[in-house]
Amino acid sequence: MSLEACAVFSWPYARIAQRLKSHPAEVQQLRRYRQAVDEMLAIGFQVLPVFPRHVVAGTDISRQSGLLMRDAVLVAVMQENGLTHLASHDADFDRVSAVVRYAPA
Repeated sequence: MSLEACAVFSWPYARIAQRLKSHPAEVQQLRRYRQAVDEMLAIGFQVLPVFPRHVVAGTDISRQSGLLMRDAVLVAVMQENGLTHLASHDADFDRVSAVVRYAPA
């Protein structure tokens, strides 16, 4: 959704989440991200659940790495599921040695 909004509205990627939150009418115009979700699910992309134990583990990961809780919980879910590779623009994940981050172009 973020990438589509940047392309469609010529917005910079910096602070894109804040911009999307403050422009709900523009969010309603976006369509491509839905197609992307359908395509990911069609190739076997899985959505993993988040449980309270992940939130608890996230607090430890946050203290160790300095990640914000949302990111730390993601790392906890990854670790429990044996995942090590992550596609993200967020360089903060580089502070977690168990995560190999790929930054999309």
